[in-house]
Amino acid sequence: MCGIVGRVERAGGRAPNSPEGLLGGALEALAHRGPDGRGAVSYGRVALGHTRLAVRHPDAPGAAQPIWTPCGGYALVYNGELYDDEHWRAKLGPEVEARTGGAGFATRCDAETLLWALALRGPSALDRVRGMYALAFLDVRAEVLYLARDPLGVKPLFHAASEGDGLAFASEIPALRRVPGVRADAVDPEMLAAYFVTSRRTLFGRTLFNGIHEVEPGQVLRIDVSARASARPVPVATAARFDVVPSASEAQAPTTRQVVEESVRAHLVSDVPLCAMLSGGLDSGAIVDTASRVRSGDLATFCAAGVADGGPLGEDPAAAASFARALGTDHTFVPVEREVFLSEWREHVAHLAQPLSTPNEVAILRTARAIRGSGAVVALSGEGADELFGGYGDVLAAVLDGPGGDAAADRHLAVSSWFPPDRLDRILVGAAPVDFVRDAYRTEFARAAATSGPGGSDLDAHLALQRRVNLASLLERLDAATMRASIEGRTPFADVVVARHAASLAASDRFTEAPDGAHGTKLALRRAFADLPAGAAERPKASFPLPFEAWSEDLASFALGSEFVRTHVEATFLDVVERGGFGAQSWRAWWLLGNLALFGEAAFGVSARRAAA
Repeated sequence: MCGIVGRVERAGGRAPNSPEGLLGGALEALAHRGPDGRGAVSYGRVALGHTRLAVRHPDAPGAAQPIWTPCGGYALVYNGELYDDEHWRAKLGPEVEARTGGAGFATRCDAETLLWALALRGPSALDRVRGMYALAFLDVRAEVLYLARDPLGVKPLFHAASEGDGLAFASEIPALRRVPGVRADAVDPEMLAAYFVTSRRTLFGRTLFNGIHEVEPGQVLRIDVSARASARPVPVATAARFDVVPSASEAQAPTTRQVVEESVRAHLVSDVPLCAMLSGGLDSGAIVDTASRVRSGDLATFCAAGVADGGPLGEDPAAAASFARALGTDHTFVPVEREVFLSEWREHVAHLAQPLSTPNEVAILRTARAIRGSGAVVALSGEGADELFGGYGDVLAAVLDGPGGDAAADRHLAVSSWFPPDRLDRILVGAAPVDFVRDAYRTEFARAAATSGPGGSDLDAHLALQRRVNLASLLERLDAATMRASIEGRTPFADVVVARHAASLAASDRFTEAPDGAHGTKLALRRAFADLPAGAAERPKASFPLPFEAWSEDLASFALGSEFVRTHVEATFLDVVERGGFGAQSWRAWWLLGNLALFGEAAFGVSARRAAA
């Protein structure tokens, strides 16, 4: 796992002779993503940089990036893992030998495999490879640079204009802001409004920084790097190309258990110590159960939860420990105390220069630190099962009750909102534009409904929205927390093969609602893993439980005293929050306001301390 960064000079410009000098600050900002090495190269107007976390063949000669084909015609910087590496090596081997005068592949690394797949097949190779990735691929002869992300968005990639017609990109926003010529010193007001509605710091390609954009999951951007053109990215592919449901008959189709277990096995390939996060529930339980059998007991597991009055909170710690005992894994409980939570939260916002989406991000960070401290470098996690197989029953029950079309998309947005969109004019100073969020929800719902086929249902469209919004955010928080601790997070459920299988299931195999209001979630997955120990298949969902409602009072004077918060949030809303006017949901307001205060300080240098009276 790695960090990537690069810059394309404006038309008529030229990358300097020292790409390290140009990208050195950004590479330094990405050192946690790649503590095992770094490199930078330039060609014409393009400079590419890379930091490496060695996971596959860590001592292999020639594994450093940026990586070039021997002829110098193609270059790649790549953050990710190719899970069908052996397949592509066998498929491309004869062509590579022909192109290299019989030498063939020079390394055993998947980065070289992907480089040759792109060189020989072009960007269309990304429609067929299986893995998680964020990459920049330079075709020297065509004078084109491609930026791309994997279909589900497991790995992040951001881009921004620089110095006129130039362009810069990076794995993380702080690194991008350190590329010379990038200007990102203002808040995007639409995304600020969207943050209050969804608690997401990125959404549909937008970020909280005006001018910084995210390459969307499954998207491919083309940038002309010839001296005749400006470096403006042009979308040439979107995630919609992965939406085709398999046409295999029932007799030929693998079972849900077979698909999930095969994905877990593919995600276990590693040349460094590997472990798993375990909550004791269905999703992580299915992964750990499979992994522990494949690895013959050579597996460590980790669980985090809040701690108060000397003991862990919630049911996860006991359930995870019971599950681990049944499978014989080496299990570690990671406590998150109140003081630790508040300190880590502040530091994580400062590190990201962005607000957090959910309090659970701190627990994931603490777990990642414990994993790295144990000596493990790769961690399996259960993100994706709910969005693909029909979890979040309360939300689905609410959104499926009513007409389809735009009304259904609006209902989905309202049900999943932290604060209703129609109340933002009483929350944010000035206009509160959320049209882009509402329009994006409607567009995504309509696209999903149109591509789900004759057997599709509204459930398919609603799950597509959850993949685009909820899963994308969960994957982003996992990447941010694990990579900060120099850990590679892998998600066997958030995998294109698993996603296609889940999409081929009937709606009734994913979610059902009974007349009495009860509902069944992830039905196919529960049936597939009904034999999990410790009752894991039937446990209700709980994710790194933290008593944040009780801890939110620590944010009051801090958030209310922030100049950044008072600049953007209506004083009347702050007064209502201070009086506890939202009752049991007041913690949501404190969480958002506290994050905005820290965001203002970290990103824009606006003091987050109360001014003297």
